[in-house]
Amino acid sequence: MAKAHRHPETRDVQPRVLLAFGGGLLLFTALAAIGVKLIFNTAPTWLPPPANVSPESPDLQTAPRQDLTAFRAEEDRQLKTLGWVDRNAGIARIPIDDAMWAVVSHGLPDWFQAEGAAARPGDCALLTAVPRAPQAQNCQQQRGAGR
Repeated sequence: MAKAHRHPETRDVQPRVLLAFGGGLLLFTALAAIGVKLIFNTAPTWLPPPANVSPESPDLQTAPRQDLTAFRAEEDRQLKTLGWVDRNAGIARIPIDDAMWAVVSHGLPDWFQAEGAAARPGDCALLTAVPRAPQAQNCQQQRGAGR
């Protein structure tokens, strides 16, 4: 049979330390909450104002499936049609099928040639393979000028 321990425990939780720690934790939590509220309730000057500030009618998608269908249809239309991306810069898009055929049959042009340098004959091959491409006119003009 074990002998009963007669001496009181000397290492116990001190209530003052425990209360001080709890009070410090509460104070830190309160100050952190106040700091977060101040930071996020003050709109930075570099952000644009919110588009819809009315809490009654937030800007939500009402028909997400139809929106996605319309978005994908527009992407498909752009992939299949000829058009200008930036007319002033001379950047156009060509139908993806024509672009893939031109790359397969003529390879890619040298995109790293010096700016202002005349295009090499191989560089224009990609564009002239698709005669509807607006940039093909530039290659035809260069050929006509004897470059």
